Amino acid sequence: MRSLLTVIVVAVAVVAAATFLLNASGGQDEDGYLYAVYTDADSNLNVIDVYESHVENGKATPLAQRYRISDSEGGINPQWSFDRKTGTGPFNTFYAAINLSDDSPAYDADDRAEKRLSTSAGAAGYILDPYDLTRTLAGHVFDPGLYNVMLVIPTVYWVSEKVTAEETVGNLVKGKEYNVLYLSSSDSYAPAGHGKIVGMKAYAHSASLVPGKADFDSAVYPYLGIGVYESYVTSESDGAGAGKLVSQSGRVPTSGYNVDEFKEAADALAPISGDGLRSDYQQWNHYQWTLYKMMCYTVMGSKNSQVMVGVGYTEGNDSPAVTGSTDAIGFAGIAAVTKSSSGASSSEAGRTAAKLFIENGWGSLNVFVGDAFVIGTSSKNMMLYAGNYLGGENLLEKRDQPPAGQPWADIFITGTPHRVIAGASVESATWDVPILANANAAAYSDAAYPGDIVNGAESGVLSITAGGRWNNTHYAGVAFACAGFDIALANEYRGARLAYLMSEEAVP
Repeated sequence: MRSLLTVIVVAVAVVAAATFLLNASGGQDEDGYLYAVYTDADSNLNVIDVYESHVENGKATPLAQRYRISDSEGGINPQWSFDRKTGTGPFNTFYAAINLSDDSPAYDADDRAEKRLSTSAGAAGYILDPYDLTRTLAGHVFDPGLYNVMLVIPTVYWVSEKVTAEETVGNLVKGKEYNVLYLSSSDSYAPAGHGKIVGMKAYAHSASLVPGKADFDSAVYPYLGIGVYESYVTSESDGAGAGKLVSQSGRVPTSGYNVDEFKEAADALAPISGDGLRSDYQQWNHYQWTLYKMMCYTVMGSKNSQVMVGVGYTEGNDSPAVTGSTDAIGFAGIAAVTKSSSGASSSEAGRTAAKLFIENGWGSLNVFVGDAFVIGTSSKNMMLYAGNYLGGENLLEKRDQPPAGQPWADIFITGTPHRVIAGASVESATWDVPILANANAAAYSDAAYPGDIVNGAESGVLSITAGGRWNNTHYAGVAFACAGFDIALANEYRGARLAYLMSEEAVP
């Protein structure tokens, strides 16, 4: 256990010696960073403080306190903004338009306006303006039907531990114990004045090549793409052809498919081909969803997305939201107006789409979490299975019982659903998995409270969906988890989110 003195060095501290972050080849990584997210020791429920280090001129800076995304008059705190010249933002993320097919005459108009970075299917054709996702970084308006629009996340490694504060600094109090989650661009990182943090793993960027086996070491990808929009399954009239799971603006997101049918539509997409790691599309899995939540908690300084960013598309709506109403608001905020799938438009609170890195991370549709399910015979022995097979697994096929010790337990309690999360796992691989719940507590207006809930059930093999839906008010949020329904269930409230494990060839 590290003491606080070895964990936090204030920004004004003098750097006594050069500290380096090494990339995989042993050289200096000028894009290196480390975030340290402190939560309460008892439940891992509330974010207490966030600290950050980055590399400047080959040296890692001391850890310095960061502030909430909304701690700024008139909008987003500028320390979390995306660079308008390079398109990069927190966690070195950027937005890209990924080619749906190999070069063809359909792309001619786009290439005449601005030559694409690559003409190969599955490769990034353009880096996008993070403040207007209908345009490239150079300002070209591209044909949205020819691409998947994705948030691209360079490899993120993480590990968690407990620490005790030996002095009062920032929001941390001397003598108190905290959980701390480290997120970094490297598997080891040494901020100035701090011991090296080691043992971090790229859970969300890793893929297993063996069905039924989680593997975080054999295949670690340089990029993960997450669909900016809730997914749409293409039809014969679409330029991409029928049956493909896409992330595109201006679409009515698809619902009514079961988890395996969405997987089949993701499999229909053509990934980039190359000599290295094999890229592949899938539904986002448990680890990729977890990374998304971690990124949100880091910039919010809280687990309560509805309070820190906005209610989202969650109340009084008659159908899901048409995608794209957040295209021009930057990476965080609430759309001015959102159209429902039925055609109705609204600017009212609870009826406009939310965005934090991606659109409608909460609200609109409950989206499946691929490669994952909950299994058991009662609330006392429910367990989470979370795989990371390349391309995803068919979840409706025969399944083995998860190994003992995988924690998704003691929350599926007989009785009223919509139970407020009261405790979350602090284990690195399952960080933030709900492990305790309170019956119908209502602390939604408290910015320090996650504001998210768990739907539970008594027994069976249960799918996992995330985010909450278009007409369930506060039963939505970044951390919302529903494992209350049979794994084969498909209905109007359930959708999908596309993910893409990307090799070096995918980003020219």
